Amino acid sequence: MAVKEDLKENLESLKALQSLVDAYEEIASIRMKKTRESVLVNRSFLEQINELFEEVRGSYVDQVKKFAKKKKDKKITFLSHNGKTVSVLLSSNTGLYGGIIKNTFNKFMEEVKKNITEVTIAGRHGLALFLEEEPEKPYTFFELPDYSVSAGELNDLIKHIVQYEEIHVYYGKFINVINQTPSMFSVSSEISLTDEEEKGPKVAYIFEPSLEKILMYFETEIFASLFEQSVRESELAKYASRFMAMDQATSNISRELEKLLFESLRANHKYLNKKQLNLMASLGRLAR
Repeated sequence: MAVKEDLKENLESLKALQSLVDAYEEIASIRMKKTRESVLVNRSFLEQINELFEEVRGSYVDQVKKFAKKKKDKKITFLSHNGKTVSVLLSSNTGLYGGIIKNTFNKFMEEVKKNITEVTIAGRHGLALFLEEEPEKPYTFFELPDYSVSAGELNDLIKHIVQYEEIHVYYGKFINVINQTPSMFSVSSEISLTDEEEKGPKVAYIFEPSLEKILMYFETEIFASLFEQSVRESELAKYASRFMAMDQATSNISRELEKLLFESLRANHKYLNKKQLNLMASLGRLAR
């Protein structure tokens, strides 16, 4: 009876876990479908905006060179920077997101361990992983929700990282439902004038109000848009990774349920056989 009761309890626990996993999978599927179209459209749009900016900068390299000579370096910027590099990890607040968070963290740590860079982490899960490996290293932490991060919630994080000379943002990128990959985008105030000079002007632009204003706009508004897109990409990759993880968990639970059901049936048959044998023995004693 003890074995039978244990099997029954295990079956009930597995069925409850299966219901929970199914709920997580359904939620991940809904959120993935809700965000996928907008993320992919914005990805294409921002890539084109970035290409356009590089084209504009290349077309007016002579004016950019004048700025560089005036500032006596290659750092074409009109914002205040601190001369440092920051590595930014976009992770999550909770687990159950498959392998994408850990894989992105590993790529992030490759840079942190090799280079002199300051650390900024968004998400409690990423922070926990970081503290396991580098408990003594200084860091800056921001808590962002795992779902539907608003532009307002990003303001403090953007204000913090925009002060750096060079910014490396590590995040999960959605390829398709099955594949998500760790990615990095970087923004630097330093540009290669030599490379732009070799390309030569392709399109003539008239700046309104000025080249200085255009560059300043890129460093603020366009960077904020690129960073926000990375956050959306990270969200989408997490939903897809969770969906696949929960789908795999469902398969594993189904196999375990089959095993337990078989064990339960065998235990029940064993119990009934024993009961029947005891009954036959009792009848035999009465007959004597």
